[in-house]
Formats: sequence, C-alpha cells, structure tokens
Amino acid sequence: MKKLGVLLVVLLFVSGITYAQRGTGERPSKAVEQGKPGAARGDRPQMNPEEMVKRQTQRLVEQFKLNKDQEAKVTAINKKYMGKQTIDFLKMRDASDEERTKMREEMQKIQAEKNKEIKAVLTPEQVKLFDENLKKQEEQRKNGQGRMGGFGGPQ
Repeated sequence: MKKLGVLLVVLLFVSGITYAQRGTGERPSKAVEQGKPGAARGDRPQMNPEEMVKRQTQRLVEQFKLNKDQEAKVTAINKKYMGKQTIDFLKMRDASDEERTKMREEMQKIQAEKNKEIKAVLTPEQVKLFDENLKKQEEQRKNGQGRMGGFGGPQ
C-alpha cells in the first residue's frame, strides 16, 4: 500500500510539471502576431508601423529639441525606412544563422543610411548629440543592455 501511495504522489508530481510546461508550441513573436494575449513583451500590445514612426520621431523631437520643419523631415525619413526595416525583421525571425548574419549586415547598412539622412536635417550641435547617443547605444548593445531600444532612454 505504501508503494501505491508513493507511486500516486510521483504521478501527480509528473503530471503537474507536464501541465505547467504546456504552451502553444510557437515562438512568442508568432503568438503576438496572432493576437494571443500574454505571449510576449509582458502583455504590451504590438505597435503598428504608424505608431512606431510617431514614437521614433517624438523621441528625436524631445532629445534634440527639433523644430517643426525638422520634425516633418524626420517623420518622412522614419516612414521611408520603416517599411524596409519591418519586412527584414519578419524575415529574420525564421532565418538560419548564416541568413540572419547577412540580414543583420543589411539592416546595419539601412540604419546607417537612415542616420545619415537624419543628420542632414540636424544642426551641428544636434549632430554632435546624435553621435554621442549612437555611441552610448552601441556600448549598451555590446554590454547586452537595451535590446531593441531607440536612441537611449527607457522603453
């Protein structure tokens, strides 16, 4: 009888572990795309491209004190590059390591072009601050901090 009790406890324990590990079998990013709540990012809803452009532009306006003309130009630049970057992120998710490396290099090239266009809109003082922020961002990336963040600042 004692063996039966121990066996029953072990079975309950194993079934509890199995139940606790039950999931959708999908990556969190795919689950978010399909609207499954709580799949990733702490239940934070995924932004659409227009919201992302607005947020990126607003960050730059706040950090560099852009005037209205600069804000309009930066918004246009962000819109121009949003499509290129979004498509590549979606492809990158399911790519092999070799393909991911090539895509990452291409993304870095696109980001450098975008940064160059943004710098053309900024004053010399703003460009200096922009470069300092890029340097900080690169240091954070090397230290494993601030993944996917924008020009410094908390998410």
